[in-house]
Amino acid sequence: MNKKIVILIIVVIISILGLFLVSAENDSSSNLNRTTLNVSSEGPIELSKITEDIKNNSYYEGYDNGNLKWMESLGDKYVFTSSDEIVIMDKLDADKIPSAYVCDAYFQEIFSCNVLENRSLGAGDHFKDILLIKNVEFIDEEVHYTQI
Repeated sequence: MNKKIVILIIVVIISILGLFLVSAENDSSSNLNRTTLNVSSEGPIELSKITEDIKNNSYYEGYDNGNLKWMESLGDKYVFTSSDEIVIMDKLDADKIPSAYVCDAYFQEIFSCNVLENRSLGAGDHFKDILLIKNVEFIDEEVHYTQI
């Protein structure tokens, strides 16, 4: 009877250690692709509105159709933009980033996140990178006043 109890205790200890190691691995892997981004506070914008704009705006002529289809396949996501990036995320992450609309200034939102995928809208200097992200952590907000 004592051997069964000892074996049971060993199995429980090994199980607990295994769970601890898996948890530690998940925590460290979530920081591997961590990056800091700076986007316009004028968002979030529904991804479907961005993809329609790309299809119908001559500025985007020559876009990569495969990457646009990939964007459309992501479903109900939200977007913040910068001068060189389209940043796609789910609603929970988008809600962590403040939005502000004013006439005589613009706001830049700075946050860190995990990058799941990095694609390009097309070849050339005027095409933006497309980032699919998760795990947003808001860092700071910068206000830039415009001259009238």
